Amino acid sequence: MLEQKTVPMTEDEIDAYYDRRREEDLKRYYTLQANRVFREERGHLIYLILFMVVASVVCTVFLKLNFQVQQKTYRVAVLQKEIDALRLLNEDTRKRLEDTRDYFAVCEKARSFGMEYPKEGNIVYYSIEDTDYMFQNEDIPQS
Repeated sequence: MLEQKTVPMTEDEIDAYYDRRREEDLKRYYTLQANRVFREERGHLIYLILFMVVASVVCTVFLKLNFQVQQKTYRVAVLQKEIDALRLLNEDTRKRLEDTRDYFAVCEKARSFGMEYPKEGNIVYYSIEDTDYMFQNEDIPQS
């Protein structure tokens, strides 16, 4: 059988060996901790980036809708002004039509029905008292 040779180690060598092992273990521990923290921070970073993208999209949509509302409000105001202008034009046209009725045509049509201008004896005047109404007791006389 082979005998195993053991090399005697001094106490300083044993302490140095265990110090190296402790440093390697601490290095491995800190590396594992750093990797874990990096993964967590990466998750937070991705969450933050996604939040910023969603917030940007929401703000963009809100600004777009706000702009569209302002455009439509302006368009409504312009159309209201057009409606007011057309109403004024319509009223002016209606008044001009009322003022320009052909009275001669009305007279001719009345004459075709046998009507004529009143003569001196055809006009009857009534006196009205200070009351605000009157009663008719007789028929209006025919001339």
